[in-house]
Amino acid sequence: MPLYEYHCQQCDGSFELLRPMNADDSGIRCPHCGSEKVERELSAFASFSPGGSPNPAPSSGSGCGHRFG
Repeated sequence: MPLYEYHCQQCDGSFELLRPMNADDSGIRCPHCGSEKVERELSAFASFSPGGSPNPAPSSGSGCGHRFG
């Protein structure tokens, strides 16, 4: 189950929720103020494998060429 980040438009707070991928965002309330005026934030994550480089060289494949981080 993925961890999603949310931002409250009412109190400007941020929070995280574990949600099923197929669940919609209706009925989610801010834990700080109780408002339902929340929006899911776009977030990035990093993943490292043992022995792997934290900054791998860009591939010559068909990617968009944009690197995050």
